Amino acid sequence: MKLTRLVLGYIGLALLGCSSAKQIPYQAKWNAPFNYVDGLAPDQQDQQSRLAYGIINDDSFLYITLKTKDPNTIQKILSSGLKITLNPEGQRKGQFSLQFPVVMKEDRRALRNLDMDMPNSLGLSLLLDSYNKEALWKDQQGQHFINLVEPDGSIKSVISMGRNNELTEQIILPFSLINMDLAQVQDIGIVIEIDGQSSRSGISPRIGIGLGGGIGMGSGMGVGIGTGSGYGNNNSDRAIKLKLDVKLATNI
Repeated sequence: MKLTRLVLGYIGLALLGCSSAKQIPYQAKWNAPFNYVDGLAPDQQDQQSRLAYGIINDDSFLYITLKTKDPNTIQKILSSGLKITLNPEGQRKGQFSLQFPVVMKEDRRALRNLDMDMPNSLGLSLLLDSYNKEALWKDQQGQHFINLVEPDGSIKSVISMGRNNELTEQIILPFSLINMDLAQVQDIGIVIEIDGQSSRSGISPRIGIGLGGGIGMGSGMGVGIGTGSGYGNNNSDRAIKLKLDVKLATNI
C-alpha cells in the first residue's frame, strides 16, 4: 500500500511538472493595417510561469508578443534565453526555430549571481541593447545567426523592460521563411520553451556583455537579475514548455 501511494505521488508530481506540455488551442487574430505598431496585448497566460502570450497574423507575417512580470521567469529568459519552435501543418516538426535572446555561456553564471535595480538600471539597458543585435535561427540549412539590426532583415525580435517591471518580447516572422502559404494552410504548432536556471545549453553566440571574465560593462558596472520574488522558490528552477495549437486568422 505504501509503495502504491509513493508511486501515485510521483506520478502526480510528474503530471504537475508537465502541466504545460499538453496542446493548448489558440485562435490567432487578424492584423489589420498598422495595428501591430501599437503593440498586441496578450490575451492568454500560463499560470505556472505567468508568461502571457498573444498571436496575430496577416497574409505574409506572424506576430508573437510575450509578456511577464514574474521575477523567476524574467530571470530565466535573461540568463538562458527563450526558444520558439514553429511546426506548420504538414511539414516535418522541429525544423524551424528561433532562440532569442542568446547569451554567452561564460556570462550566464555571472548574470544569475549579480543584482540590479530593475527597471531603472543602465546595466539592464546595455544588456538588452546587446541582446537585440542577433538571434539564432534554425531552418533546413541548420542553425545560423541572423542580424536583427539590419533594416532589411527578414526576422525581427525585440526584448524590452517596462517601468512596471514587465518584460516584453516581440517577434515578427515572414511565413515565407517557414514555407507556409496561408491560402493553403491555416494551422501551425508553436512551442515556447524557457530553460530552468540550472539548465545548460551548448549555444555560444557571438554577442557578449563581458561578465564572464569579471570585467563588467562600462566602468566596472555590474548587471544581474536578482529576483527578490515573493512567489516562492518551488518553481524557480523548473523549465517552461508551452505547446500551442494555433489556428491562424484569415481576412474574410
